[in-house]
Formats: sequence, C-alpha cells, structure tokens
Amino acid sequence: MTNNENNTRALHLVGEARYQLERALDALGSARGWGLWDVLGGGFISTLIKHGHMDDAESHIREAKRLLEIAGELAPDAAYLFQEDNHDFARVADWLFDGLASDLYVQSCIADRRRAVEELLSRVNQLEAALRGGA
Repeated sequence: MTNNENNTRALHLVGEARYQLERALDALGSARGWGLWDVLGGGFISTLIKHGHMDDAESHIREAKRLLEIAGELAPDAAYLFQEDNHDFARVADWLFDGLASDLYVQSCIADRRRAVEELLSRVNQLEAALRGGA
C-alpha cells in the first residue's frame, strides 16, 4: 500500500473509532441517568440497567481501541494509549452495599470515565483532522 492509501484507510478507521467513542459517551450518559435514579432509591432494577449501560460503554471503548491500534499500524500518528478502566470494584460495592455511598461512588466512576472518553474523543478528532491534512 502507498502512504496515501495507508492514510486513507487509517482515516476511515479513526472515523469508526470516533463513532464508537460517541456511542460510549451515549451509554455513559444513560448510565449516569440510571445512576441518579439509583441514588434516589431506584433499587435492583435501576442498578442492573445502570451497569448494563456501563458495560455497553466499555464495549464501545474496547472497539475504539481495536480500531485505533489497526490505524496505528497504517499511520503511526494514530497510536493512542488507553487508560483501562475496570469498574469491578464499583460493581461489587454497588451490589453488596446498595446504598447511598456506593451509588454516589459509582456516579463518580461514571463521571471519571466520561471525562476520559471526552478527552480521548478530542484527541481522536485532532488526529482525524491531521490525517485529513495528509491524505
């Protein structure tokens, strides 16, 4: 493949990664909403739905990471380090201690993850712009 073809392919992969990160933000927004309901006493069902949305977000983030790793092989500028997030402790605490403190802790985890994804999305947008300039 030529350098131009590599950039074009990398640009497509970066665009797909951006889409996955946007989906992750949507899922985290839903998790935050269900988390607020949980703080107000939502109970088992809201906890279950909240963690489902958190899992969906992590799935989208993993897919974005995979796409960016492939893009990084084509265009070295596309290589990004991801901060892995494992909310297992938050999940266990939320299920075992299902109370205000654990609900607020999980809300904090959701907010932290959302900020990290927003930051990564900003970097991906910058990378996409740089690849467009070089494509």
